[in-house]
Amino acid sequence: MRFEDIIPYLGDFGKFQKIQLFLLCLPIWVTGMHALAMTFLAASQEYRCFVPGWDDYSNKTGSLNYSLIFPTGEDGQYDRCNIYAVNVTRGVWYTIPDNTTATEQCNQWVYDTSQYKTSVFSQFNMVCSRKFMNNLAQSMYMAGMLVGAVVFGDLSDRFGRKRLMFISQIIQVMSGIGLAFAPEYITFTILRFMLGAAHSGVFLPAFVIGMEFVTPKGRTMAGICPHIAFAIGYCTLALSAYLIPYWNWVAFVIAVPDLLFLIYYWDKIIPGSARWHLQNGHKEKSKDIIKRAAKVNNKQIPAKVLDELEPDVKHNAHVLAMMRYPRMRVRGFIIFYNWFTVSLVYYGLSLSTSKLPGGNDYLNLSLSGIVEFPGFLFCILLMDRLGRRPCLCMSMIFCGVACIGAGVIPILSPGGGLDWLVITLSMIGKAFTGSAFVLVYNYSAEAFPTVIRNGVVGVSSMFARVGGILAPLVNLMGDYTHSSVPQIIFGIIPLIAGGLALLLPETNNVPMPENLEQGEQFGLPGFYDLNKAKSTDVLEDRL
Repeated sequence: MRFEDIIPYLGDFGKFQKIQLFLLCLPIWVTGMHALAMTFLAASQEYRCFVPGWDDYSNKTGSLNYSLIFPTGEDGQYDRCNIYAVNVTRGVWYTIPDNTTATEQCNQWVYDTSQYKTSVFSQFNMVCSRKFMNNLAQSMYMAGMLVGAVVFGDLSDRFGRKRLMFISQIIQVMSGIGLAFAPEYITFTILRFMLGAAHSGVFLPAFVIGMEFVTPKGRTMAGICPHIAFAIGYCTLALSAYLIPYWNWVAFVIAVPDLLFLIYYWDKIIPGSARWHLQNGHKEKSKDIIKRAAKVNNKQIPAKVLDELEPDVKHNAHVLAMMRYPRMRVRGFIIFYNWFTVSLVYYGLSLSTSKLPGGNDYLNLSLSGIVEFPGFLFCILLMDRLGRRPCLCMSMIFCGVACIGAGVIPILSPGGGLDWLVITLSMIGKAFTGSAFVLVYNYSAEAFPTVIRNGVVGVSSMFARVGGILAPLVNLMGDYTHSSVPQIIFGIIPLIAGGLALLLPETNNVPMPENLEQGEQFGLPGFYDLNKAKSTDVLEDRL
């Protein structure tokens, strides 16, 4: 009797599964806030050079004559990084050289605090030659996610999913609260890196534990719920930043809820992974969790069934073994590229909401989270009807077309009269990246054989984190070239991914391959009948 054979005795999606999934989604809600916190922690503010003798003198006379102080660029805008070598004494123009041309680089700036009272943007002077620091800090968060996925993924297999999830929650709450008191940029960036690592340590084990007691019939919805919690985190973050215009207090407020979730340490709240306990020789512990689930769901499991429960026999191969098989190799490269793409575009669009024309930062980020819900609905309604492949293809292509449109409109209509259309297209692109994220998770787990499935998902996650690391840097290109360049890049890359997705085999209602030979034949005519004849025990685990 395998673990999967026990699940039907508990019901498709009973009270126990719903309660556990809800509780596990709460920490994911917090990771959603941390993931995009830089939108407000490092919110951009209007600024100009600090003028010695004027900005440090309280009894000023008249007002600044910008044309005599700041050089003018080709676009007619005053330079915010350099200043003429003028002399201002005691708040009054004392001597102003005629035809001043000598300039000097600013080392202090004055910031507009009408919207954001404080921001790491102004506190750490992320302007001029230092403006890369904002995007670098976010890239470090994504780098932390990459390291966390590798390190915590391996440790969770060795020491237990719940244990590593709890340790990650401790790291997340300590780093989050510490971030609010970061005195300088290096400390701030290190703590963001640690938050990123904790993100992976919280999200992945919670996702796995939440899915293991769900039958195949309920896995589509159960797999979407963590993404819903993540999107709700956007909206909560925007509300917190709207009510609190001080970056350090925002960082503190979004970190505090994790303190409540430390009660998950007790098994009465979250019992942990019954599958992991069974696979690691803790059969009685696994049986206790299963009995508790049956009791909450008012189900009866025959004692004989529990006594016959045995761990699955492991015959794992290294993920690189798929490179020996041409069809599976191509399939892997396409999936890796799709993971890279969806993460790049997802975080690129999310982090650039403050740069969208018109509107306001709070509303745009809230919309960025809300628009994911139509994408989730798209998956719920169509991925089991049309199949995974056409839905993934449509999601990528619709996202690409929307992003290119959002990038081209400002070029064709620079006056800003179509700002509403740019925002609409950006949000449409964001909605379809949300659905694409759900789809690549499902497809990756279904299209590869059991012996390398975990390895493929792990490598796919690494490609996704590379995309996440590059997303802020692509946004930075807009500061050095044209503001539309990132949007166009976010449009072209998904179009390629959508086209490549058409080369993938369909996985909906098809038994998953168990060994490398079946993985190579997967998708060929007769594969279903061949495997049906060979085995009556078709693996239903899509994790």
